Amino acid sequence: MSYCLKKTLFVLSLSLFAFGFVCSQNYTNAFGLRLGLGSGLTYKTFLTKSSALEFIAAYQIEEKGFGLTGLYVIHNYRALGAAHLALIYGFGAHANFYPEGSYYKNRNGVYYPDNTMVVGIDGIFGIDYYVASFPINWSVDIKPVFDFVHPGFRFWDAAVSVRYAWN
Repeated sequence: MSYCLKKTLFVLSLSLFAFGFVCSQNYTNAFGLRLGLGSGLTYKTFLTKSSALEFIAAYQIEEKGFGLTGLYVIHNYRALGAAHLALIYGFGAHANFYPEGSYYKNRNGVYYPDNTMVVGIDGIFGIDYYVASFPINWSVDIKPVFDFVHPGFRFWDAAVSVRYAWN
């Protein structure tokens, strides 16, 4: 785990502890940063009180590629016993592009040529926390990725997201 990711997880842990007793309110939209293996921008919009769409535009640091991901995410607030803390899980799809100079490889370690486009499916599992007094939304998740073009399970994208939330 990289130093930056460890530091980000430490800050998140302190924030969850410090604001653990804050009453929460529901939010409808949230926009912010996703920091992890694939870092970039994230936007979440709720369809119902427990389901949301999340869109991620990210740069994959290790492979030097760009990607767009769309996810359908369920927020289970009862699983963790707090109105402001949810277990999240869901699925979606992605399209990634690896330009010249990238390091894209499949699960067998086969490197692909420059200017490679991949399309596949994603899963997501993690926790989501809303701080109503700021209003800030945090989430920590892992996201397995399976590609159909140049097929194979590639990696677990793990990240921390920090978003500004509004109704």
